Amino acid sequence: MSQRSGKTPPRKTKRPSRSQRYAAREGLHRPAVELTVSLPQRQTEPESVVAHLGPTNSGKTHDALQFLSEVGRGVYAAPLRMLAQEGHRRLGERLGADRVGLVTGEERINEHAPIVCCTAEMAPMRGEVLVLDEVQWAEDEERGSAWTRLMLGAEYRHILLLGAVEALPLVENAFPEAEIKFFERKAPLDWIGGRSIEGLRPGSVVVAFSRKAVLALAGEVNLRHPDRVAVLYGAMPLSSRREEIERFTSGRADVCVATDVLGHGVNLPCETLLFAETTKFDGESRRSLEPWEIAQIAGRAGRFGFHEKGHVGVLTGIPWAKPDPALVRDALTPTVELPGGHRGYRIVDTGRLRPQLSDLNVSTPEELAPALRAWRNVALSLIGADSWLTVESIAPLLARLDAVLESLRRHRRKLDVETVWKLINAPIDEDDGPLLGELAAAVARDSGAQQQLRWLLDPGRLTEASLEEAELAARQAAILRWFALQFEGVGGVTLEKAALLEEAAALAVIEHLRAEIESPTIGRCRSCGAVTAPWATLCDRCFQARGYRERRPRAR
Repeated sequence: MSQRSGKTPPRKTKRPSRSQRYAAREGLHRPAVELTVSLPQRQTEPESVVAHLGPTNSGKTHDALQFLSEVGRGVYAAPLRMLAQEGHRRLGERLGADRVGLVTGEERINEHAPIVCCTAEMAPMRGEVLVLDEVQWAEDEERGSAWTRLMLGAEYRHILLLGAVEALPLVENAFPEAEIKFFERKAPLDWIGGRSIEGLRPGSVVVAFSRKAVLALAGEVNLRHPDRVAVLYGAMPLSSRREEIERFTSGRADVCVATDVLGHGVNLPCETLLFAETTKFDGESRRSLEPWEIAQIAGRAGRFGFHEKGHVGVLTGIPWAKPDPALVRDALTPTVELPGGHRGYRIVDTGRLRPQLSDLNVSTPEELAPALRAWRNVALSLIGADSWLTVESIAPLLARLDAVLESLRRHRRKLDVETVWKLINAPIDEDDGPLLGELAAAVARDSGAQQQLRWLLDPGRLTEASLEEAELAARQAAILRWFALQFEGVGGVTLEKAALLEEAAALAVIEHLRAEIESPTIGRCRSCGAVTAPWATLCDRCFQARGYRERRPRAR
């Protein structure tokens, strides 16, 4: 690195965001109107509030869905689309498909049915029975307000809150008079220490924490169990996940290699669960797993009705995978004290709030960024440090707002503030900002953007797509499904076309996974084919040899 002799290096300053730069140009440093900070409120109190608290595989969801089935009218609200789909399937099998609907940001099936399964953000604010699953999500920094909104404002005759025992303080804050029912695991967990790949038995699940690690391990397992391994990871399309889950549950696959997606509502008939890793990259750094994360994943072992008990351990014999056995073993016993003498893994006692558009009192999209920041500051000052409520992060909203406003300026288009607000509340990740920008331009009738959407909808573009491109297409298809429901007919985007793209992407992903597992390239040295770490392209021997060749003096 070069340095300026005798001079102090210039200080690096953080570049303002696009919305900040626009606000500065337009004199929009802060909104000139009054902001509103309003708490969700209900006019009619529920007749009953019951909390089902306990670990995975304890029957708390089963009992709640049984109550919902007996009443015959109400809502099951979950944090994930896959969980809502699972609830829809289970209730449909019990009551008949005509009596159960499904509503998520990406799909509508029989949405006016007496019982509706949905994601938390899509749950209606009134009805007969509300079963609110994974209530501890109220503390989530980016989505918690959906749970807080329902707990504080939803008007149902009966409310059932489901969650981990760690959520006991949260439940008592929101409903001091709630009836609490504690559930215990129906199949106990046993610590079994280390097991090798050679020792894997049917019904085993191996857990790692990246797609590359999962695929590398799946390739190793396939050498011992040809065509008998399934894989699960977060970037997989939902239909691909369902196919892999079905292969494992039906017995067509003996072993499943998965990421921590397993801890989010994926119910497998798993007898033995082995951690191949006990560290993960959390978006900022690689860190050791928290005890509650380990417990949530480990709890998937020993599914009641399939196995008398679950076995938990670590995978041994893989040079690059070095799990910490003590970390896993110790995490099987909760140590954090909770009210009433109960023990858990952490304390969940906070609910998040976020603004509605009406709270911001703005008239143009350009006023949204400064209004959001001002609302956050006002809300924090009003709530106070001793409240169990706090404010949801506005960073995702601001990032999506940047993408939308930049696209509109680039295409020289305008949209009203209500439409922009709808767009920036899309269920997408920050990485999908460019697509959100194209969607905004398409809504604003930009022909180029609409043509781009028509190209995106074409399944033919996946003919020679890589695994990463197929995964991206599946994610885009889910966003386009949401778009078709929000902006019907815009840019030629329909629910049917988006669903076809999602199906084609899922098939492409499965084909790539089968090819990679049968003839591994990840976790293999590209020079000699020896086993190596999944993040490396050369084994140590070939890497050192290459370095030696590069250092040797050339012959003259």
